Parts: sequence; C-alpha cells; structure tokens
Amino acid sequence: MKNEYDVVVIGAGSGGLTAAVGFSKGGKSVLLVEQEHMGGECTNSGCIPSKALLHKAKEYYVATQLAGKTAHSETRRKQAFSYVRETIDAILAEETPETFEKMGIDVVMGEAIFHAKCSIKVGETKYGFKTAVVATGSRPRMIDVPGLEETDILTNQNVFDLADVPARTLVIGAGPIGMELGQAFAMLGSEVTIATIDAEFAKLEDEVVRPILKQAFTDLGITIHLNAYVKEVRDKTATFEIKNGDEIVEEVQVTYDKILIAIGRVPNLPASLENAGIEYDKRGIQVDGQHRTTNQHVYAVGDVAQKLKFTHTADDIARQVVKRVVSKGLLKVDKEKAVPKVTYTQPEVAQVGMSWPDAVAEYTEDRLMRIEVPFSQNDRAKTDNATEGTLVVITKRVSGRVLGAHIIGPAAGEILTLCTLAIDEKISLWKLQKLIFAYPTYSLIVKKAADQFVGRQLGDMKTDLLKSVKRHAPKIIAGLLWVTVIVALSAYQSAQNATTTETAIRLFEFITLSLWEPLLYILIYTIRPITFFPATALTILAGIFFGFFWGTVYTLIAATLASAVAYFVGRFFGADIKLEKTKLKNWISSLRQNTFSAVLSTRLLFLPFDLVSYAAGILKVPFIPFTIATFLGIILGTATFVSIGAALNVETLRTDGFTFDLFDPKYLALTALIFVVSISLSKFLKQRKKNL
Repeated sequence: MKNEYDVVVIGAGSGGLTAAVGFSKGGKSVLLVEQEHMGGECTNSGCIPSKALLHKAKEYYVATQLAGKTAHSETRRKQAFSYVRETIDAILAEETPETFEKMGIDVVMGEAIFHAKCSIKVGETKYGFKTAVVATGSRPRMIDVPGLEETDILTNQNVFDLADVPARTLVIGAGPIGMELGQAFAMLGSEVTIATIDAEFAKLEDEVVRPILKQAFTDLGITIHLNAYVKEVRDKTATFEIKNGDEIVEEVQVTYDKILIAIGRVPNLPASLENAGIEYDKRGIQVDGQHRTTNQHVYAVGDVAQKLKFTHTADDIARQVVKRVVSKGLLKVDKEKAVPKVTYTQPEVAQVGMSWPDAVAEYTEDRLMRIEVPFSQNDRAKTDNATEGTLVVITKRVSGRVLGAHIIGPAAGEILTLCTLAIDEKISLWKLQKLIFAYPTYSLIVKKAADQFVGRQLGDMKTDLLKSVKRHAPKIIAGLLWVTVIVALSAYQSAQNATTTETAIRLFEFITLSLWEPLLYILIYTIRPITFFPATALTILAGIFFGFFWGTVYTLIAATLASAVAYFVGRFFGADIKLEKTKLKNWISSLRQNTFSAVLSTRLLFLPFDLVSYAAGILKVPFIPFTIATFLGIILGTATFVSIGAALNVETLRTDGFTFDLFDPKYLALTALIFVVSISLSKFLKQRKKNL
C-alpha cells in the first residue's frame, strides 16, 4: 500500500462508498478510510435494519389480525430481530474491504486524523492526497435527563441488537426514526408511548397527511403526547411537562422498560480539521455551493455537511462531486434538485417539493391549485383493500407545473418518484394527463390528479387568464409605452430621413439652446436606455460641445445614471423571472457573489452597455457593487470616445459619420491592459478571501 493518492475518502457509508467507487472508475488512485464498520449507518443501524424490522412487524401484525396469536406466530415474532441481523449481514457481504480492493480501492480501517492541508494520518501512517472527500456521517443527538440510566437508553445504533421488543417502550421524538420504530414495536406487541415537544404529530407533513397518520398510530394502541418536555426519570417512570407556550398545563407520567431517543442527528466531525484549514460548526463542516470546504482540496458530503440527512442525498452529492473533480470543474454540483422523502410507516408517507404554506408564501394562493385525490378513487387500492390515504399535488395554475407532492397510502414512496421527475424536469400535469398508465396500478392516482387539474383548469381558464392580465397590467402598459417611444423615435428619423448621427447632432443643437445644457444632456443621456438610442454618438458629441474634461465628467455621471435606469427596468420586467430555479442557478449565484469583478470585466470589454445593465437587473445582482463597477469600468471608454469628439467638429462628424477609424490605437491598447490587470486583481482578491 502506498502513501500518496489522487483521492482519499474518509467514511465508508453511502456517500463515501459512492465517491470511492466513482473515483476509481474515473481512473483515480483511491484510499478509503473507515473508523468503525463498512456500510456506514445506513447498512448497519439505519435504513436497512429499520426497514427489515418494519417488514417483519407488518407481516406479524397482519398475520395475527387474520388468524389470531398462535405459538407459531409467537415464534415468528421473536425471530424479528434475528431476521434484521441476517439482512444486515447479507448486505455487508457485498461491502467488505476485499470487495472494494478488487475494484482497485485501497481500504484502511482506523480513525483518519487530518495532519496538514493535503494529508491525513491513520495510526502512525501518513497519507497524502490531491483531493479528499469527508463522508463521516452522523450519530443520534442525545439529551440529558435526570435519573435516566444508560442501560435503559435505545438509539438506532443499539436498538437492533435487542433479542425481543420491550414490554413497554417510550419513544422520545416523532421524526421518521421515532415513528417507524415506534410503530414497528407496537405491531410486535410492545406498549408504545410517543412523546414529542411538537404541537402537532408528524408536523412536517401536509395538513391532510397528519390526522390520517395519527389515527393509524392510535388505532394500534400507541399513546401520543404533544408539547411534552421530559422533566425527570425515576424508577423506570418518566415525568413529562405538557406546555402551552411557557405555561405548564399538566404533568404526565409514563412507565417504560426501554426509552428510544430519536430527536435528530449530529455530525461526526473528523479529528483535527483545523490542521487542514477546514471550518466547521455544530451543524457540520461548512461547504460552498460545490460542496467544497474552506480547504479547496477537500470536499464534504452526506450527513457531516448536508442539512437533509438522507442516504439518497449523500449518494447524489457524492456522484456529483466525483464528476466535478474528474471533469476538472467542467461539470458542476447541482444542489437544487427536488429531494424525495419517505417515512415507511403503515400507511406509508412520502413527500417531495414545496409544502402548501411555502408555495402560498412564494406564489400567492390565487396562482396555485391544490389537488387532493383519496386512494378510495384508485382501483388497485380497492382490490387490495388499502384505500386509506390521499395524494396531494400542489401545482401552478394555467401552466400545470408541479411544485410539490404529498402522499399517504400504499406504495407512496414508489408513486413519489413520478412526482419527483415531474418537478425536476418541469413535466406539467397537462403532459401527465396524456400519459398512458398501466391499469390497475397505484400510480394511476397521479393521472387522477392530472385529470382533476385539467378539468378544473379548463373551467377556470378564462378567470385565470384575466387574473394574469390584471396582475401583469403595469408591465403590459409600461411595455406598450416603451414600444411606442421606440416606434415614435424610429418614425421621426424615417420622416426626417436622418441617420442616428444626424439625429444626435440635432439633439445636441437643441440642448445648446438651453441655459441648462449640462443638466439637459445628463437627463437625456440618463433616459436614453428607454429609447435604445446609441450612447456612442452622444458621448462623442459631448467631446465636441463640452470639451474633453467636462464632456468626460458629464458623460460619466450620465452613463452611470443611465445604467441605473436600465438596471431597474430589468428589475421591473424581470421581477417574476426566477432564473435561480433553472440550470443557470450556479452561474447566477456566482455572479451575485462576484458582482463587482464580473461587471467591471464587461465594462472594460466594451460589451453592449445597456444589455449588461438590463441583464444585471433581471438577474437581481447587488445594485451598489454593480454601480461602482460600472462607474470605474467606463472611465477609460468614456474618455476615449469623448477625446475623439474633442478632436473633431460637428461638420466633420456630419460629413464622415462615426467609424472605428476614429479610434486611437493607444487607447485600445490601454483598455486591453487595464482589462488584464483588473481580471488578475479580481482573481487575486478572490483567492485571498478563500485563504483567510
């Protein structure tokens, strides 16, 4: 085994294994370091064992409901945890160090400690790398409860070591882990109580989903306490304070044999991150939009760095980081995907995209349609006697674009994939309604939702279109006035048979008739972006009429004001354009973070002045750095054009017109030099900021 690698991956869970295999296939030399066990949390104490236990629990529960409890069923019940461990072992057999070594991946078991910016130590051995990926996952968040014995505590890390379910189980926390294991234990015969500080059960689910799920739990005999704060434990009895705000309204006591704590996760941070210049806090390792840490050679994926702590999100980001590194940055990490979430209770719960309150907050209710389809309308659910549940689809009116989906019912997690695809690929309900679904399938409930949308939308189309016109009326009126001004200017030039240069000269002759000619010039130049009148002619004429110095001063003021006008025109007409939700989002985010250098570059390059300003407004870049960069970036160009005018007279310009022969090559060379210097300076400042 060598000591220098292209890539070092720390952690052999979902994200780490995906990264290691991906880099190996990409031709990189890879070292995989795992401190505890291959497969990570998901295989050993998370997704796999919990779903295996749920499978056995549901199987046992259904059997006893049909045939009653028998000696045979009791034997099967006690085999639940051995089945879980057998399932774990079967999957781990495919995730051994030898399996990955056959792929060309070197595997070391032990704790990885960062030694320097591009090296780690495992034991006494140091390993160097060009790129590292931290995928160390998370662990259960614990609480300190007076009187609670450690031997009574269960978490997802030790619960699957049980030989049988406890007679009485207290679950603290009503998240996915608490709900799944609480229900599994209840189905296997445990007396289960779930206590949560939340005011509603399954608070993150849709308003239709919550009562159905709560009823399913109470039907199993599970006791649920809301707004419950654990006070103390004594003699296997936990005391909870039930609060209404800060007021304690009552105390309840719950006896138990074991307490399952399921109140969230905290990241597993590798040791000595400071040695590598990697910043972190209690939420995990800090990463940028590309999942790169403050050490540009190190990436962090999965629970240790991501807010959404799911196996599938760790896997997805790991895949994208591999592509980014192997492509040398050509392929970017896209974090704005729709993330599906499934809770494997009975009935199953799944959600993706926006909640109804979030959608209303962003789009307003009159632009949305909420569609609810109960499983009682699905023929496959009827054949399986599994009609309990509902599909909720949140969509935009008229377009039918899917914003979110919430499902409780049979095969909810499987149905959700179609909704996730619709959100990510912007497949509207109009298109889904035309899709042929196999009959009878659970997924036909999505077509039912599409049918409902089409029917309602056709009936509401006239009203919705009128609302849309009313909503956009200010822009429509402003747009018509804008077009009128442009057409009028064009008609004037056509009627006068005048070129742009001749029109500009006549405009200046009008300006010079006033006592306030500098202010009039600045005013006309400022509103120029609304007429699309070329700035070049006005700038040259400023040199002719005002001379080099004052022509430059007046034009710098006027051009900066004109850029502001164009910027706010862009903001006005682009207010409803959400480009950050498109494939341009990474580029737009970078532009907003580096507005000054980006705008300065465009100004020094003489890119279309108004076009840049309109685009800046539409993209909603910060106004102050945009304006400062504009002012500094146009100094040289303004001086160049004004100096041309200062060296000419009106008759020469009237006779010869504007040509690039008027440019002094020295000015162009100076412009190019300043552009190179500005780009180099912006890169230097950006790099310095990263290293601080």
